[in-house]
Amino acid sequence: MKSRTKGTTRNADVLGEPRLGLLQHRACDFWFAPKRFESPQLYERLGVLWIKRYAPTGGDYFRKKYGVRVIDIKSTIESLLKFEQRTRLYEAIHLGVFLAFLLFSIWQLVSGRTNGIGFGMACVVYVLLILSPVLLQRYNRIRVYQAIRRMRKKQGSL
Repeated sequence: MKSRTKGTTRNADVLGEPRLGLLQHRACDFWFAPKRFESPQLYERLGVLWIKRYAPTGGDYFRKKYGVRVIDIKSTIESLLKFEQRTRLYEAIHLGVFLAFLLFSIWQLVSGRTNGIGFGMACVVYVLLILSPVLLQRYNRIRVYQAIRRMRKKQGSL
């Protein structure tokens, strides 16, 4: 295991100095930092490449058909760091929306406005449509960290 300086994040070698943005703060790294068990292969097995293909805010299909490009990624560390920040934002948005819809559905179930089958169907839809993009953001973040590490290593060897 790599040692790190006290007070730095687990991915300080990628992210550099701590930033002040809400989702970039050290305190948020406990959630956003890739966990030991996470790898691109894990997310590919979970179907993230299929999600990537059809994601409406920048997936391959929408980008080719409609020219939708959420962020223009260049081959610079700064561009990749900006993309990493965007993955945090999109993940937080999807998690918040998922929790809101889940709480609404629980309220509907408890108040008798829906039954268990309706609640179960709603949860499946929420996971497929709202929570699955979180997998894509985590997958992208892992790949961005790998790319930044490669670029910094290459810069260091020049």
